[in-house]
Amino acid sequence: MTITRRALMRNAAMAGAVCAFGRSAFAADTIRWDMADEYNADALSGKAANYFISELKKQVGDQLAITYQGGGALGYKSADQFDAVQDGAVQTAVTLMTQLGGVDPLFNLSSLPFIAKTPQEAYQLWQAARPEYEKIFADNNMVLLWAMPNPPSGIFAKQPIISQDALNGLRIRTYDVNGTQTLMKAGAAPLQIAWSDLIPQLSTGAIDAVLTSADGGVQLSLWDYLSDFTELNYAMGLFMCHVNKDAFDALPQDVQSAMLGLSDACDKYNWQIMTDSIEASYKILRDNGMTVTKAADVPDSVFATLNAAGAAVRDDWVAKTGSRGSDILATFDTMKAG
Repeated sequence: MTITRRALMRNAAMAGAVCAFGRSAFAADTIRWDMADEYNADALSGKAANYFISELKKQVGDQLAITYQGGGALGYKSADQFDAVQDGAVQTAVTLMTQLGGVDPLFNLSSLPFIAKTPQEAYQLWQAARPEYEKIFADNNMVLLWAMPNPPSGIFAKQPIISQDALNGLRIRTYDVNGTQTLMKAGAAPLQIAWSDLIPQLSTGAIDAVLTSADGGVQLSLWDYLSDFTELNYAMGLFMCHVNKDAFDALPQDVQSAMLGLSDACDKYNWQIMTDSIEASYKILRDNGMTVTKAADVPDSVFATLNAAGAAVRDDWVAKTGSRGSDILATFDTMKAG
């Protein structure tokens, strides 16, 4: 990371400190943290973050007060948050890890196309990879706590994606390099765009389709710009909650233990709200005039095209991650078979 980026992070942290003056009063000896999130409190990442904060407070009281800073309030996009937490500019964050393939290609695992096709498989993939994720965070002065899966990705567009013609030349927003490469190989014209920059791009007509989940479409009211959502069950990219190691080590031992002890409960809660959100989001889309095309109504030829395009992306990921990647996929296959 460049010095300029570090300086920007320090400035963002100072801005966050100014915001902190408006917080509720705590005991004088309360330790105060901020939690960064590019997404907002109504998004699944925000719900996961606030569940964690609430459950932790039940156990530790006013020893630690974590303020959720959603909607990019601290000035960070997901791509910035790894460095910001590593450097201690912010104590903790919930971060979309598919933005961080440049840090380590292992972070692209959860968005590999058509690897995990159900919420249960997404959980198994997380469990298979967690030890390696923990090593990456530990090597970068951080502690990994829990994950929040995105609902399955599909395509919002001005027509259902039920033919090759619908894909050809489609100016579509993607959220990471995996999606960009897959859709380019499938004939589309993808552009990777950060979540917070998406609406301006739609408003100006720079793009005419979006790769995201149904919940993502609800959060941004995409029915104001597009007419259709096509369910593809493409991938379930992970958010992860990570903590600065120095800040963690400075906590009282009982607070550290409580924080680590919540990991499994948070995972369980997060997978449940993700699963529950799928059909609920479809209903909201329909209620707002959108047409939802289910995967069962998408021709096999479209999935064949996308799978073929994704195969090269998956092979490239294995080549980049070496034995780490192949061992994770082998463990994942064993979990699915069991």
